[in-house]
Amino acid sequence: MTMFEELFALATSATLTMVLSADEKTGRMTINVIPKPKKDVDEAALTKALSLTATPAEFDAGFVDVLKGYREVRQSLAEQAEATQEVLQAAKVASAKKAGEAMTKAVRPAPAPATTKAPVKEQSDTTADLGDAEEGGNAPPQAAVTAASGDPYDLFG
Repeated sequence: MTMFEELFALATSATLTMVLSADEKTGRMTINVIPKPKKDVDEAALTKALSLTATPAEFDAGFVDVLKGYREVRQSLAEQAEATQEVLQAAKVASAKKAGEAMTKAVRPAPAPATTKAPVKEQSDTTADLGDAEEGGNAPPQAAVTAASGDPYDLFG
C-alpha cells in the first residue's frame, strides 16, 4: 500500500491530525499522527499518537510499514476494547437479573419452620439407686438399659 492508502485505512476508524516539523541542523523531521476516535471509546490506548523522528530518506523507506503496523495494532486494540465492553455489558445484565431475583426472594415470606418437640424419655427406677450412692451408700449406679429379653443388665457389673 502507498502512504495515502494506509492513511486512508487508518482514517476510516479515527479522525487524524498530522503534525510535521523539521530540524535543519540535524536533517531530521518529526511526524506526529494523532487519532481522535470517531466512536465514543474510553480506551486511552486508542488515542495514543504515533510520533516518529527520522531523516526524509528513512521515512521514504519505512514510513508506510510503520503506519501499517500502527493501524493494525490500533485496530486490534479497538476490537479488544469493543469485546471487553460487550462482556462488561453482559455481566451488568446478569448482575441486574440476579439482584432482581434476590429481591423477589426477599419479598416473599419464608414458610415458618415446623416446630417439633423432642420426645420425652421415660425415667427408670434407677434414681433410688443413685440416691443411695449420693448418700454415701456403696451401691453402684445401674444403667437404665434393658436387654432384648426385657431383663435389666448392669453395664458395670
